[in-house]
This record gives sequence, structure tokens and C-alpha cells, in this order.
Amino acid sequence: MEPEEIETLAVLGAGSMGHGIAEVAALAGYEVTLRDIEREFVEDGYEQIVWSLEKLADGGRIEEAEAEAAQDRITPLVDLEAAVEGADVVVEAVPERMDVKKEVYTEVEEYLPEGAIVASNTSSLSITELSEVTDRPGRFCGMHFFNPPVRMELVEVISGAHTEEATLETVEAFAESLGKTPVRVRKDSPGFIVNRVLVPLMNEASYLVSDDEATVEAVDSTAKFDVGLPMGLFELADLTGNDVNHSVLEYMHEVLGEAYEPAPLLEAKVENGELGKKTGTGFYEYEDGQGAEIPADAGSDGVERRLLAAMANEVGKLVADDVSTPDDIDRAMLLGAGFPEGPARMADDHGLVDLVDLLEEQYEATGHPRFEVGEGLREAADRGGFHGTDDGR
Repeated sequence: MEPEEIETLAVLGAGSMGHGIAEVAALAGYEVTLRDIEREFVEDGYEQIVWSLEKLADGGRIEEAEAEAAQDRITPLVDLEAAVEGADVVVEAVPERMDVKKEVYTEVEEYLPEGAIVASNTSSLSITELSEVTDRPGRFCGMHFFNPPVRMELVEVISGAHTEEATLETVEAFAESLGKTPVRVRKDSPGFIVNRVLVPLMNEASYLVSDDEATVEAVDSTAKFDVGLPMGLFELADLTGNDVNHSVLEYMHEVLGEAYEPAPLLEAKVENGELGKKTGTGFYEYEDGQGAEIPADAGSDGVERRLLAAMANEVGKLVADDVSTPDDIDRAMLLGAGFPEGPARMADDHGLVDLVDLLEEQYEATGHPRFEVGEGLREAADRGGFHGTDDGR
């Protein structure tokens, strides 16, 4: 089946993700409406697009004429009917709250063309539940861009329980036309791929410090200089917002169980309003030009094994639940989180048997459910790795 032709896009929400998605689509030649509930919000978003296009032109990444043409393709609006009445695809990028998103879909349904596809840019919430407040669950999917959309290549394309294959194929082709790499998330599961691996990994970092097994500096030194991640895990948590990460974990905790309970250290940071860079303090201080100073030589093998084990267990769960494949998980983490290798490959290189042994030792010692070895990791260890024993390396 050929993907459907897309000509016009409506983006709902003019915040950082919404205006970024609108900019990317306009640069790719699509006619775009950008809508928010207040004129001030829409104008702010549009001004950010103009500023970004000018920066791209000044830096020689696009021609001045391209910047002007892209700007002309975007129509900022407050009127919802005008924004969506001619859209082939609607991408929703409103605040990450289930009640807010559901309210938007209920309003949008009144004005949408019959065949329009609706895609949510949610990073973690249930696509199935969101789709069920619309009259078109088969034409509804997740289309999760990464921040900033103009730079980040990955788009997670998420299937809800009711999503039709034709919808997924059309949205994947649309993502490719934007110059992005779509990775299919086969089943609706909290956190999808990238956040499902990354957020529990940051939570494990917090547990290590909560339980006095490591310091913030030791964990971040290990993550950045030994594991090879682009940032320390606490540095990343401060950047994304400790309240945001806590909210995602609470949702995972509710849906997936006790293994995803937020660590006491993270709970304390949120309760104290120490949310990261946006509040001036988090795991690090950001006042007076300060920031994360991560020593290059403070890492430890013990911390590295714990981090690799946490990642490997999440990969195994995603594979066992048929949410994704090791190859797609690795591709998503490379493109969406800047990993040096994918987590499945990193775990294979270390040795899955050792990671299973570590998790079993920790589970026996603590009884904490996050250490319980998932079926997917155990099966992968038994067959010699997520990628098998003979993969050409």
C-alpha cells in the first residue's frame, strides 16, 4: 500500500516543540498552520521560528530565499476551525497532561476533515487512551519528535491498539520527507523507546546516591567518561527538569508497577523545588554561571555495571513485550539520546551473563523489584546476546 499524499499540516501548540515541528515542516515545503489558545503564545512561537530560520541562513545551512519561503508557508492562528479544517495531518504538541490533550482532541474532532490523520507528540502518554476520545482511533498515532526538532533526526512513530497500518506507513513516509529517521514503536507502552530506557536509567543513578553507594560526581563521571554518554545522568536530569522526569516515572510506576517508583533523592529534589537549570539548582548549582563540573577520573566499575544492567533490563522488557527490536532500540538511542552505541549493543559488548548475575545479587540483597531480571534479558543472555553470538562483528 502506498502512503497517502500529505500537503498541509496543522500543529497544535506553539511552544518549543510545536514551533520547532512547524519550522521543520515548512522547510520541507509543507503548508503549515500553527495554532495556540492565545494570540501572544502563537506570536511568540512564530517569532522563534523567524529567529531560527535567520540563524540557519546566517550560518549557511539554508539560503536566505529558503528561510523566507519557509516563513511564508506558516500561518499563525488562534481560531481552531481555521487551523485544522484543511489539514491532512494534525500534530498535537500541547502540554504533557492527559486531561489537556483529551480536551484538545474533543474540540478538534468537530472541525477535522474526515480523512485527516491525528498524531500526538507526547513523549510518554498512552496513544491508545488518547485515540479513544476521538472518532478516528485507526487514524491516530504517536509522532514523537525530539528537542530541538530542527536538529534532532529521530521521530518515534507509535502504534496505539487501534492504529491502522496505513496510518503508520503514511506518518513514517511523512517523517522521512521532513529529513527525519522514523523508528516504529510497535506497541503502546509508557516511555516508548528512548524515555523507557533513559528515564529509568536516570532513576537508577538517583538510587545509587540515595543508597549511599555512589556520589553524584562518581555516577556522572562513570556515565560520561566510562560509559561514553554525551552527558552525565544528573547533568541530563537537570537539563530536562527533575519535575518532568519525576512525572514520567510516576506514570510508569502507575502503569508498569513498583520497579519504576521514583528514587528518594529524586522525590526530595522535586519536593524542594530543586528542578534543575530552570530553577537555578538541582543536582548541581546553576547560579552565577556555575554548572555541572564532572571529574573525568571519578568513575567506578561498580557504577558502570549497575547502569549497564539497568539499561539491559529495560531493553529486554521492550523486546519481550514486542514494543521494539534490539536494532531499532539501538537506532533510537543513537539518534534520540546521543549514545555512542545502542544500549543493546553496549550490554552485549559487556556480557549479558554478568549483568544478569548482578541484578540477581541485588534482588536477593534488597528485594527491590527494579532488580528483578526480565524475561527478555534472561532469554537474550541464554542465547549469547540481544544480537546473537554471530553478528559479523
